[in-house]
Amino acid sequence: MSGQADFTPACSILLAISRKLCKIEFNRIIRKRTGVYAMQKLTGGMKLYEQVLKQIENLIIQGVYKKGELLPGELHLAEEMGVSRITIREALRLLNEAGVIETVHGKGSYVRLSGMELLHSDDSHMDFLQKFLESTEIRLMVEPILAKEAAIHATDEEIDRLGQFLADERAEETFHRELIATLHKPILLRWLDELFQMETDTSLQQLKPPVRQKTHSQCIREQHEKIYEALRERDGEFAYFYMKQHLLYMKKTYKEFYDLFYGKLKES
Repeated sequence: MSGQADFTPACSILLAISRKLCKIEFNRIIRKRTGVYAMQKLTGGMKLYEQVLKQIENLIIQGVYKKGELLPGELHLAEEMGVSRITIREALRLLNEAGVIETVHGKGSYVRLSGMELLHSDDSHMDFLQKFLESTEIRLMVEPILAKEAAIHATDEEIDRLGQFLADERAEETFHRELIATLHKPILLRWLDELFQMETDTSLQQLKPPVRQKTHSQCIREQHEKIYEALRERDGEFAYFYMKQHLLYMKKTYKEFYDLFYGKLKES
């Protein structure tokens, strides 16, 4: 009909724009569900697997990956983050050991903690972690000497009894306590109990600390066995050395764990 404007071209343009916007929104939703939208470029400073770990942890906190959900596969994560599958695998291993995720062979990794459970109060945790470090420093000054004394003065029966605690689930506490008990100085046990109290905080129960992780707990048991064998051999020098080596390992391991999951420890 003459005199009427032809809106067909305009409608076609608007339709094309609408389709484009719908596609963009659809892709945004897909990226949100897969976590791509929150992926950040990995930078220097931290090790690659540590950066990957922090990104996955942040995605859980953001609610992209929810408690009980299956994480994307290793290949998908590797492609999105631009790293190797070996790097992804190491990050997932650490998250699994710490109890953030649960890896099921043949199925994948499920989110074990919610975002709220991963949020930390920096001030309270930093205060506790500083106490932990101070306690470990004090133990490093004293316990190697006590191990040396135990190798000299403990009876055969007391050393045999000590061996019963090597497989204890709470061996990091019970083994050390029983070792000091062989010296028959109650004040030393009270001293150790006070330090153990400094190293315990019920607010840090969401993540599994190194002493409860499979890899580290095996290393700790092997270290305890070396101390025990030195005591059986009545070798005070080796008892001293292995105790110091063990406590240095504990300090390093816990510091790395807390630095990664809670923030940097301040050393005096």
